[in-house]
Amino acid sequence: MLLAVLFAGVPAVQSESLASKNKKGNRLYSEGKFEEAEKVYLDAQVKNPGKPEIIYNLGNSLIKQKKHEEGIRTLRQAIDKGDKALQEKSWYNIGNGFFSMGNYKDSAGAYIQALKLNPDDTEAKHNLELALLRMKSSQQSADSRQQSKEKEKQKDQQTENNQKQQANNEQEKKEEKQKQAQMKEGTLTKEQALQLLDAVQNQEQKEKRRLLERQAKEITNGKDW
Repeated sequence: MLLAVLFAGVPAVQSESLASKNKKGNRLYSEGKFEEAEKVYLDAQVKNPGKPEIIYNLGNSLIKQKKHEEGIRTLRQAIDKGDKALQEKSWYNIGNGFFSMGNYKDSAGAYIQALKLNPDDTEAKHNLELALLRMKSSQQSADSRQQSKEKEKQKDQQTENNQKQQANNEQEKKEEKQKQAQMKEGTLTKEQALQLLDAVQNQEQKEKRRLLERQAKEITNGKDW
C-alpha cells in the first residue's frame, strides 16, 4: 500500500519534482523493483526531508527487500510524522514486517494498534487472527520441544543409572569370585589333612623320644647318695 504525495503551499517546481520522484518510486515498487524504488525514495527524502508519505513508501520498499528491522524503524518514523490514516497503514505494514520475521507476538501487537486507529480494517483483523494462531502453534511447538528434551534427559539419566548399577553388579561378582578363590586356596582336601596329621603325630613322637632319651642320660649320670 503506497501513498501519493500531496503538497500545499510548496513552490510548483519543488512540488512537481518531489511528486515525480514519488510517482517513479511507486511505479518501480509496483513492478517489484523494490531496491530501485528504495533509491528513488531516498533521493526524494534527502532533497525533501521529513515528508511522512515518502518515509512510509521507503519503509515499505525496505520490508519488501526483507530488510525488516530497518523497514520497521522507518515506518515508525512515518507514524511519528503522519496523520491518523498514515499511522494506521504504517502499523499494519509493521505487523506484516514482524510476521515475515516470525515474530508473531509483536506482529499481533502492531495489528492491534492499526485496529485501534481503524476498527473496520478487515485485513488487519484477518492478519491479527493469523498471527495469534501462529503464536499458539509456536508455543505448542516450544512446549513439545521442551517435553522432548525432558524425556531425553530422563532417558539419559536412566541409562546412566543402569550403567552404574551394572558396573556395581559386575564389581560385586568380581569380589565374590575373589573370595571364593581365596576360600578354595585355604581349604585342605581329606588326603592333605591326613598327611598333615601324620606329620604332626610323627613330630610329637620324635619329641617324646628325645625327651625320654634325655631323661635316661640324666639318670645314668646321676650321683649315688
